[in-house]
Amino acid sequence: MTAFLVWCAIVSLPVLAWLLFRKGGYKRQPLERPPGPDWQMTGERFVDPRSGETLEVWYCPRNGERAYVRARSTRRP
Repeated sequence: MTAFLVWCAIVSLPVLAWLLFRKGGYKRQPLERPPGPDWQMTGERFVDPRSGETLEVWYCPRNGERAYVRARSTRRP
């Protein structure tokens, strides 16, 4: 009986995770400007499918974190 319950848990956890996160995607809100002076622009740009805004990807070499910043046509890194 215990083996069956463990098997059910192993099978149901991925299904539960998929149900919870399938529509979510990446929910971080885009920023107006980079979070700090040590952040570097990666050169990556993409159109956010939800808002239609063009976002730039910024990277912090110290900790590897990425941030998504609203693109401006006159922005200089």
